[in-house]
Amino acid sequence: MGIWSRLVGAASSDVPADLVVVADRESVSMGDDARSHRREMRVPAGSLVGDVVEHSSPDVRAQGWSWVAIVDGTVVAVWSVDHGVALLVPDRPLAASGPAGVVQVRFRYLGQLDPAWLHARLAQGAPLDREALSAEHAPLAQAAPERERREREAATTARLLGPTCVRAMEHLGAVVDLHSDVICRFEINGVAWQVECRDSMTVVFGRGRRSPLASLRPVGLAERWVLAALALDRRAADGLDPLPDAPVRAGAEPVQLMVAGRTRAVEGSSGAVVAQLRDARDVGPLDLVLGRDLDEVVALFGLAGPSA
Repeated sequence: MGIWSRLVGAASSDVPADLVVVADRESVSMGDDARSHRREMRVPAGSLVGDVVEHSSPDVRAQGWSWVAIVDGTVVAVWSVDHGVALLVPDRPLAASGPAGVVQVRFRYLGQLDPAWLHARLAQGAPLDREALSAEHAPLAQAAPERERREREAATTARLLGPTCVRAMEHLGAVVDLHSDVICRFEINGVAWQVECRDSMTVVFGRGRRSPLASLRPVGLAERWVLAALALDRRAADGLDPLPDAPVRAGAEPVQLMVAGRTRAVEGSSGAVVAQLRDARDVGPLDLVLGRDLDEVVALFGLAGPSA
């Protein structure tokens, strides 16, 4: 049975046989502003508010996105792909506020607020204030992915970085906080670092920067580069020459190299080995590890002994 079959009573002779619903929604991005979202439709008189909200719901349908439905200025429901219509008022036959039989339905975009949480807060009387609700929801939004990461860490014995790499990092003073098959998060000298798998690339964050320091392929290259970068930072902090006295073997491992968004041609590169670096200072660690296996890198920086 379609939603338009669920009517409350028959329309009396002095009530229009149909109502005109003018539905509109807020844009979700700048590009979304390029066209109008206004739609007009006719619905049978007596149609329920919940049915009208569902029938006129936004054409942007992504899980986890929340919309608030406002009918003739009254907040009536939270709508989402996840839960459909969650009414904030008792369901009732739709009624036009004026003699023309026109009903305005507007959908406000509340972003990626959990729809069930948003419905509960509005039902409790929270004002429809997007900034205030987003600020209140932020800790919950941050907790959810962290919980998922912890669950993944506990569910698998696989790890993104191998034990040799982790032991060498710990020798440098790294304290590993989270380590699964897709992410390794650690702190060294009070600075947070994170290594994570993104498709075929291993992306490295650190030194207090929000954007990646490096994106490397394969993961073995990432292990070697991270160790070298950490070791060189440590040497510089200790007042030593950052680069140890060791020959460069870059020719033994051709790599597609990009530094600060600019490609550096490397003769003979097959494309299988890729290094994208934010800063020119990090080319030095890369040059040192190319052509060396992980054990050689560990030995080069003296990271095989007891932890610091």
